[in-house]
Amino acid sequence: MVRLSAAIITLGLLLAAACSPFDEDAPRTLTATLSVGEPVRLPDGTAVLVELFAVSGEGEAVAEASTVLDGADLPLEVSLTIDPARLEDGQAYALRAALAWDGELQWLSAPLAVNVGQRRIDAGEIRLDPFGASLVGDAGEAPAMEAEEAIFLCGDILAILNRDADGAALSVEDAEYRLGPAMTGEAEGVLRHESADGQSWFDDAGATARYAIDGEAGPDCVRLY
Repeated sequence: MVRLSAAIITLGLLLAAACSPFDEDAPRTLTATLSVGEPVRLPDGTAVLVELFAVSGEGEAVAEASTVLDGADLPLEVSLTIDPARLEDGQAYALRAALAWDGELQWLSAPLAVNVGQRRIDAGEIRLDPFGASLVGDAGEAPAMEAEEAIFLCGDILAILNRDADGAALSVEDAEYRLGPAMTGEAEGVLRHESADGQSWFDDAGATARYAIDGEAGPDCVRLY
């Protein structure tokens, strides 16, 4: 009788866990595997970026993770933590990833559609192609990123420049800085956005960039998108 009672209690707990409601406010974990189709040893100092974005192309990335690795191999498992407060009902989302080294973008993935309506999301394989190859993804209507938004990897820091009618917003390490309209930079082919006091600025040279926050220069940047 004791064993039967214990079994009934255990079964009840399992059923309760299985039927427990999905907590829509809890952070969600997304995992994926970066691959180029065969095992590859990455050069030391490889910068890895993975981001989740709305396929409408509106707004900044919903979640991103970036790091610089030494002695890493592909396939490589990566993960993202998603704040559900940043997700919109009825919106479709996709993943993309990039690898950069020697100051240049080397590999880039096409958008990969993902279902974010789960607590734990397994996105499967993200296939990377050499940068410049034809990137036709399976994210449905996912377009290329809008030209007004540019993403840079600066050392191991992710910098996002969003241009608008009033100038630009520079997002660095979860902080946003307002910069003025684009002006000609000191070097040829460089566009500079600068704060009102001149202490914060961003020099966009296309494939590369430099920036400073409150008078302190950050590391050199390479453009990812």
